[in-house]
Amino acid sequence: MEPAKTMRSARSMPSQVALLLALIGAACSGGKAETSAGETTTGATETGGTSDGTETGTTGTTETGTIPTPETCESEGGDGCEFEFDNCKEDRDRDGVPLSCDNAPDHTNPGQVDIDGDGFGDIGDLCPTTPDMTNTADSDRDGLGNGCDLCSLGSFKYNISDAVPIAMRVRSMPVQSDRDGDGIGDACDNCVAVPNCQGYGDSEGLTPYRVGMPRDEEAPDCQEDADQDMIGDACAGLVGPGAAGPVGYGNDDDFDQDGIVNVLDLCPRLPVDYRACSGDDECPSGASCLPAGLCNHADHDGDKVGDLCDTCLLVANPEQIVDGGNQEDDADGDFIGAACEQDEGCTDRQNPRAFAFYDVQANGRCCVTTYNGEPIQDPDLSPVDPATLGQRPPGVLELPPGCDEALAASSDGKAHRLSACNVDDLADLWDYFCLLPTWDQDLDGVPDNCDLCPFAFDPGNQIYVDENDKEWPNSGKYCSGEYALGNYEIDNNCMPVP
Repeated sequence: MEPAKTMRSARSMPSQVALLLALIGAACSGGKAETSAGETTTGATETGGTSDGTETGTTGTTETGTIPTPETCESEGGDGCEFEFDNCKEDRDRDGVPLSCDNAPDHTNPGQVDIDGDGFGDIGDLCPTTPDMTNTADSDRDGLGNGCDLCSLGSFKYNISDAVPIAMRVRSMPVQSDRDGDGIGDACDNCVAVPNCQGYGDSEGLTPYRVGMPRDEEAPDCQEDADQDMIGDACAGLVGPGAAGPVGYGNDDDFDQDGIVNVLDLCPRLPVDYRACSGDDECPSGASCLPAGLCNHADHDGDKVGDLCDTCLLVANPEQIVDGGNQEDDADGDFIGAACEQDEGCTDRQNPRAFAFYDVQANGRCCVTTYNGEPIQDPDLSPVDPATLGQRPPGVLELPPGCDEALAASSDGKAHRLSACNVDDLADLWDYFCLLPTWDQDLDGVPDNCDLCPFAFDPGNQIYVDENDKEWPNSGKYCSGEYALGNYEIDNNCMPVP
């Protein structure tokens, strides 16, 4: 049996099982390997990797709480490209694949992996498991395409309704958990614990929803709410087993039915996995023990917003759940708060976090780092000491918080990127969805969507000024003029000559 197939969906599992996987999911990557999509990951210790991005290892034992190491996938690269090119302008991402047939021209992905075969490389595909003719539809701007996002449209109605307190609005959360299995993500579900959409659900007589199945969020039989109070008719007033109060938006209600009243719940729309406690030391990293004897959501920056629903993981920004501050915190709606935007130019420009599928994660973040330990150079090939890079988002230079806690729960101390060969169906990959940092491929601290030269290390993001002193505000200094790709040689990997 393939290891990844042994774990049940994290979207619709009993809380006790979900708790075990949450602990297991905090284990961290131990080595570095180039993934089949071209990104690189690194962890605490040196390990072996394979050219297609998966890592080898032994199978763990469930008796000790470890998870099996997924099998190594054979190469899943694209069909290749026969077209030869003789000018570096044909390879702006410097991955050796010319623009004419590069399935992700804005991302370095020499493997050209495209598991759904729609012509969009996985590394930049907003829905990598469901083929589509376009790759641009992302209504809520969270980095996931409408065709696979469980809250693609649901965000908006909650954010404009006076019936919903500011602290309980959706705010384009990219979280993809679905406790009741009805195809509506917990973050935007008007009945988190009761299925109420078109016959889908994780209950007897219903069909658990999987990405790719037909679903109409706006159909009359989905999220029915006759009185328009933003609470589904199927669960209004319900007090389920273990709940701390009825489904509702009041302070003493328990909207997500996870045993924590709304006023104390650090992510009141997202159920926390049940864990009894008598003190903080019995809770996961970053979580506290409530008077009711249950662990709350992890909150590593202490701003009273749980990590799963926090726009800034390690920068306190409590204003995000306060009227007025909510709008200013994330003006561009990409779920990255202004307090932790890497560059001022990105405050009002969408640059959502990337995502991937890993078997090990913590609080929704993949337990890997995007920096692989390779030398960093500026555009003139002068070395850059990684120690001088300064603060970077979790997952770039350092593992996200919570990853260290469960190293012992992983069979080999590493996170493994999962791909098609690890699951029975491509839709099963979504059980291992987790977030990576926003794209910053040159590691200069300026996210790619705001970087004038996304493949040239330039923390200042300087504009190009030509020989006539004319300024070009939309062109970067280090990818124009003398630094233009057309001036470089293919034989030198389209880099300046030392």
